[in-house]
Amino acid sequence: MPLTRKPRIAIMGEFSSGKSTLCNVLMGARPLLEKVTATQLPPVWLSYGPDDAYTMGLDGHAYDLDLAELEQVSLETTEHIRIFMKSDILRYCDLIDMPGISDPSMSSEVWERMAHLADAVLWCTHATQAWRQSESGVWSTFPQEMRQNSILLITRFDKINGDTDRAKVLKRVKQETEGLFSDVFPVSLLQAMRAGEDETKWLSSGAADFSRALFDTIHHIIDQGQPEPGDADKPAITPDPGDETELGQSLIAEAFERLTVIRNTPVVKVLPRRVEAKTERLLRTERPTAESGPAMVTFSDNIVGMGEAPPVGRVKMS
Repeated sequence: MPLTRKPRIAIMGEFSSGKSTLCNVLMGARPLLEKVTATQLPPVWLSYGPDDAYTMGLDGHAYDLDLAELEQVSLETTEHIRIFMKSDILRYCDLIDMPGISDPSMSSEVWERMAHLADAVLWCTHATQAWRQSESGVWSTFPQEMRQNSILLITRFDKINGDTDRAKVLKRVKQETEGLFSDVFPVSLLQAMRAGEDETKWLSSGAADFSRALFDTIHHIIDQGQPEPGDADKPAITPDPGDETELGQSLIAEAFERLTVIRNTPVVKVLPRRVEAKTERLLRTERPTAESGPAMVTFSDNIVGMGEAPPVGRVKMS
């Protein structure tokens, strides 16, 4: 039974841990993205396509969003922002850019409400104080199924001077997070973002190794997937067709294209899920309308301490 939607990858970490820079690396830094990552916002769900942006309110209603007014989006009344862009990485997966878990200016409920939507997490931890107790505490609340698909990035690794000290930090973090992530990668995201077409800088930044791991993670999620309810007859998800006039903006895009050719299949041959999900939750995966309500998708474990989502209204959108 194939996964009939693209995997959702959340970008998480503490405040000022490199999440925005990672988002720029993955997306190929675009003017709109810079505005999104520079503004204090609720979770931002990024998907491929030309559709109009909207906000999902805590009342279960979707509201049109003028991207010029991003700064006016309310943290108190908005669950998430949905933005559609034609970026290479979004052909393969959706990204959910989360607020910092330690941001003193907002409640943890802002990101907790969306955590159950993700299939995997790219967790950023700052090299000079890598894997703090506060990070470990939050990550311990996430289900095992999600941890097995998630990647830990030790960001700003170039800030540690000397190979010996770098090796010590990497060894310590790997020991302390053993079994909590599928892999751990030291990266210099600024170097990766500034690499341009220089593949040598891209390789030395650590981004190439991470890119391969992310590619494998996306395929693994699909391999282990199952259809959305009502989609059992649909084929396995495949990447959105590339638009040559708007894509190819990043080295990670080139890496994914090469890996897809090597793999010699549109996305993957999909296998049945080995473990049935234990519970079901209403997740707002599409903009609700009067004709079509929210999709019901399964989630095998509830995150500790997370409350139930508010009831979802069905309203006719203009």
